[in-house]
Amino acid sequence: MKSKMMLAIAVSFVMGCSTVVHADEGKSRVAALFTQTVTQGSWDMAGYAAFKSMATKEGFSPSYLEHTTYESAPSVLRQLASEGVKLIIAHSSGYSSAIKEVAPSFPNTQFVLYSYESSTSNLSNYSAWSVDWDEYGFVLGALAATASKTGHIAVISGEPIPSAERTVQFIKKGAAYVNPKVQVDSAYVGSFTDVARAKEIATGVIARGADFVIPSADTADAGIQQAADEEGVLTIGSYTDQSKSFPSSIMTSTVMNFDKSYADIGKHFADHQLGNRIITENLSTGGWTLATPFTHVGKDVQDSVFKVIADLKAGKIKIED
Repeated sequence: MKSKMMLAIAVSFVMGCSTVVHADEGKSRVAALFTQTVTQGSWDMAGYAAFKSMATKEGFSPSYLEHTTYESAPSVLRQLASEGVKLIIAHSSGYSSAIKEVAPSFPNTQFVLYSYESSTSNLSNYSAWSVDWDEYGFVLGALAATASKTGHIAVISGEPIPSAERTVQFIKKGAAYVNPKVQVDSAYVGSFTDVARAKEIATGVIARGADFVIPSADTADAGIQQAADEEGVLTIGSYTDQSKSFPSSIMTSTVMNFDKSYADIGKHFADHQLGNRIITENLSTGGWTLATPFTHVGKDVQDSVFKVIADLKAGKIKIED
């Protein structure tokens, strides 16, 4: 009972603190769910900025919720839909099961997931903008293996949610594509926010010989990047250009095109085109890219990685093989 009461208070507090007042009944109410704060890290912070921009452009009345756990998501989604929110965007693949549980009871609310989804379960009010994490992981694996001098790399993820598991699987495939003898260590922090634990794990894999560490733990990435910086190995920025954060160790950054995806979501909602569909975001659609120029490596490394990207776009590499 106490946890339910705290959840209700937390939802009311965050929505009450939203900078937008829901006084204009003529505007469609939209909301977004985030697993962490929208003022730190890169995944949620950039996603929130894109959500806010979309709402402004389309003239929606927005609110958002931070620190929404996967366990509490069904209750949060029900509350939002019951209060008349017409579009709810969940910014993590970990919210998939909650949406599929709640959406059938609220046919007048459109639910959208941004990150990864394999099926909308034929729900007429559920859509997903699904990043091709297979492709994403493959490129990261190829990148790390190309830059590595020891042939030993590592990937450290937050929690074993669907997108993370797919990413790790294809990092290993991409690394093996450029170096069949590469060693790939993988580990989960067990959290997207535990910076200290992430750093501890990263320091350990570096001590075992990894000279390139791929961070995939959202806010906890800072611990991984810090360990790489202190131990003199390479790493990357995640989701936004983070090169200024750890300039001595970040070689490049993956840059997700959140603005494009969220603008598409808003337009589809305004045009009544949402429901039972999955939109794939990948290199070819402009869903993400790599920041250039690469640093701390020769231009041949950058050229090799972008050759892999070009071959992926051209269909010359079949990553499912």
